[in-house]
Amino acid sequence: GQARLGLAISRKVSPRAVVRNRLKRLIREAFRQRRARLAALDFVVVGRPGMASLSADELRAALYKHWEELSRRSCARS
Repeated sequence: GQARLGLAISRKVSPRAVVRNRLKRLIREAFRQRRARLAALDFVVVGRPGMASLSADELRAALYKHWEELSRRSCARS
């Protein structure tokens, strides 16, 4: 199998749908770019207040860091 992505970006992240949709697009694109390097896991990104204030590069860097760590932990267990 391959890595899969789930998103939970609520109104607590931003009351504006435009902002929430932008975050979801950025997260999906970052995942698409990294998918081949990730372990075959199901990743769920849960939005947190303050996430909307990050730049695209900051968000991408944070996601990459977390996804790589989770993939590394998963491979260590196998």
